[in-house]
Amino acid sequence: MKSLKILFDFRFWGILLVLQLSPNYLFAQNTPSVSGKVLEAKNQQPLPFATICLFEKSDTGIQQITGAISDGNGNFKINHIKNGYYKLQVTSIGYKKVTKWLEVSNSKEMNAGTFFLQDSLLLIPEALIVADRLKGKSETDKTTYFINDKMLSAAGNSPDLLRHIPGVQVDLKQNITLEGNSNILLFVDGKERDKSYVSQLKPSQIIRIEVLNTPPSIYDGNVSGVINIVLKKEKTTGLSGHIFSEIPTSKSVVYLFPAYSLNYNHKKINLYTSYNGEINYEDIDEITNRRIFNNASVTAISSVQQVRQKNLSHKFHYGMDYHLTDRDILNFYGFYNQYSYEQDGSVEVNAAGNDNMNWKGHKEETDNNRNIFNSVYYKHLFDDEGREIAIDVSNAYMRSENKVTYSDHPNKEAAIYTNTANPNQTTSSLKIDFSTPLLEKFKLNTGAKLKFQDMQDRTSDGFSYNEQIYALYGTINYKKSNFDLNIGLRVENAKTEANNQQNNSLNSFLPYAAFHYKVNKQNDLYLSFRTSLKRPSVYLLNQYTHQDDPYTISKGNPLLKPEMNNRLQLEHTLRFKGNYISSSLFYETKTDAINKLTYLNDNNLFVTQPQNLGSIQQYGLQLRGALKIGMLTVSPSLSLYRQSTSGNSLAKHYGTGNKSNLVLESGISSILSFKNDYALSVIFQFETAKESIQGNTYDDALYFISLDKTFKNKLKIGIVSALPFAGNYIYQGSEIDAPDFSSNYTGNLKLPAIPLMFRVSYQFEVGMQRASIKRETEKLDTRPRQGF
Repeated sequence: MKSLKILFDFRFWGILLVLQLSPNYLFAQNTPSVSGKVLEAKNQQPLPFATICLFEKSDTGIQQITGAISDGNGNFKINHIKNGYYKLQVTSIGYKKVTKWLEVSNSKEMNAGTFFLQDSLLLIPEALIVADRLKGKSETDKTTYFINDKMLSAAGNSPDLLRHIPGVQVDLKQNITLEGNSNILLFVDGKERDKSYVSQLKPSQIIRIEVLNTPPSIYDGNVSGVINIVLKKEKTTGLSGHIFSEIPTSKSVVYLFPAYSLNYNHKKINLYTSYNGEINYEDIDEITNRRIFNNASVTAISSVQQVRQKNLSHKFHYGMDYHLTDRDILNFYGFYNQYSYEQDGSVEVNAAGNDNMNWKGHKEETDNNRNIFNSVYYKHLFDDEGREIAIDVSNAYMRSENKVTYSDHPNKEAAIYTNTANPNQTTSSLKIDFSTPLLEKFKLNTGAKLKFQDMQDRTSDGFSYNEQIYALYGTINYKKSNFDLNIGLRVENAKTEANNQQNNSLNSFLPYAAFHYKVNKQNDLYLSFRTSLKRPSVYLLNQYTHQDDPYTISKGNPLLKPEMNNRLQLEHTLRFKGNYISSSLFYETKTDAINKLTYLNDNNLFVTQPQNLGSIQQYGLQLRGALKIGMLTVSPSLSLYRQSTSGNSLAKHYGTGNKSNLVLESGISSILSFKNDYALSVIFQFETAKESIQGNTYDDALYFISLDKTFKNKLKIGIVSALPFAGNYIYQGSEIDAPDFSSNYTGNLKLPAIPLMFRVSYQFEVGMQRASIKRETEKLDTRPRQGF
């Protein structure tokens, strides 16, 4: 009942009432104009960012007098047109231009109709290349990358497609990061999803991908970036779907991500279901070497865990859209997810010094998790164009049972250390979004959100945690022909309660601003600023103690504070001959940075605990691009920046000084398309070591090679190799040099000489279907895992 009362807090409905009663004279007014729509002729999908030019015939010839750019749905509108006879020309890179003569009379708005643009083809011996549409385009708050046939031909599933987007990294387990940050949001058609939902999407559904490195105020304050996947707008009726799976060639390393989707539409009702799985098996070695300098009886400790890691996840999605009217949509969406994450193997610890010790044990883990999500969504479009409201209510529930046992080897019955966690977690949310044009050049986006989270661990000394987050947010956009400005503010109040006694209330004011100036047709300048915060997950706050060997302890910290981030960025973009290049200068600060702190306690045991350890500064250069070099399509990404850390009094107490190092993060993807629908793809990701406040972290370079063959746009068969000839892959490493000890850790994935995986996908359509409404989901905190 407590959460139910909060959901209907009068503050949220008061905001909605004020918006509804806003005077009508604020909204956009009709002016004499020419409007129309631009579609791809091949599949009749909207073509965004097409160039529309209006020419006037005079005594001196034909002159261009004005123009416009089509929006994300292919629509365009040119205002303030005088009566007369005009030529309308529609062009887009990679398409043949279309022209139309029209006469504007006394009517206030004239519909010029729909313009269908056809692909422009270039034939080269041994290769067939479709002239690429504009690959990248920056806007005030995001960068848009358009999906072309080359990218689709080289992608087995949607995560493969994301690997070709500059700045986006996807690892072997299809975890998605943006510019090295994992604290990001994934959206599909503007509604929040997760990586599992992205995995079951058909790549051919995707028309473009929007990347927001500096998200506006309408997004949660604790995210560092947003990726929005925009789907093609399907037609009205029919049945469609697809299936996808890999086929492993080795028992030692298995990475399977099977998926299916099925969509059926009849009149006003759209039904859909889908599945995606994660079936991973791998052998990993975790090696830790430590030295103690404080004259203890033990001076060196080495630990080796050799385990077989098993990840199993089965997630079923289901939903229904009901189109009440042309302006009212009701949606129900949910999923059921059963998953486990387990490690089993041997552990050996050797201690050297005055008291030598050798301990061998067996590690055995049992893990069972169940996650259920359901939501109801309603959207209404008002008569005024661009004015709409959306209401979203959702609930997520997770129940977990995890037990890790270390026993004497080979006698597995005698348990020495047992770590148990049985959390129950519930998250409920209410979100209201409202947008409307104001006057002629302004647009308002505003809303409110409440999130209620409750977590109890039945085994962790009765740990309980309750969090309530109230958020109000809004942005105002002002747009003219050669520049536009976004200004926003997000205000959040977070109330937390731990173990029914530690009560905290924190108010956060998170400003946002972005400015865009169009220098000319090829060059644009962008300036943006954003303040965000990173809240600690509930598992970092749980003080339950875990012991992994005789010398190692880890525990949470219920006193953690949120980490505050500020980022300022200046960007220049250049477009030429279908190519796109972006260069940026940025400065970012993090205060109350949440880092792991490792120290020796009075018993000379190594204790690791998350702490607010000080501040981190970054400043440097970013380069991104989408380029065509002959028969090759290349998408490079590079960040070179200086990172400096400054420890607070707690960090200095444990001997941590200020540090600085130069960091390089790079990635490149390339696609070569041959005739007969063959596509060769190479992807490479690499970054140098990065300093944290106490130590540093690093990993090995990651690279993929794939070859795919498409049959009649329905069946695709491919072969992919990850890290060929590597043999060993360090997925995570860390080093610590403290006054009284040193530590070196590496997590190693054992690989065959040439890991190979076949993949097969098939898609079908019967009739035409309407695209389902993509929904927002609440992300539950997940238990931190060991291993890869």
